[in-house]
Amino acid sequence: MISTSNLKRDKILGISIITGILAILIVTSIMNMSYGRVIESISILIVWAYLGFKAISSILSLKNISYDESSVYYDKKGFEVQIPFEDIKDIEIKTLSGIYSINLFSPSQDGKKISFKMSLWYPFNYKKEDKRVNKLRDKIDRYKRTLPEKNFTGLTSYNI
Repeated sequence: MISTSNLKRDKILGISIITGILAILIVTSIMNMSYGRVIESISILIVWAYLGFKAISSILSLKNISYDESSVYYDKKGFEVQIPFEDIKDIEIKTLSGIYSINLFSPSQDGKKISFKMSLWYPFNYKKEDKRVNKLRDKIDRYKRTLPEKNFTGLTSYNI
């Protein structure tokens, strides 16, 4: 397993923190409305609610990732989804908090990218976690080098 083994706990913790921050912002906005700053308070509240919604949806989209010699696997509603290495375009880090994205050539059941998080403490242990992701990247690159070259010249759409 490459992603954190405590993903469920980390998701609950992250959503709880975001919900707590949003609750504090709502109370602060209501207090500001009593001082006559209604439009300002509502606009700030809308912006923070939108950002909170985006953060929560990002947290909920995280997957547990594992891999073997030729594929990456993740769980979806109790079933294991397999993605062959040849379908993977690249793996890139998306956020400073350590959310990675596996970008695919063609969409899988969850779209064109699969997001995962290495560790809740990512900024503090980034060297160790990046080493684990680089190991997966190297494995994918080695696997792709063993594949025969794709010959597109035989396709009729390429004959002009």
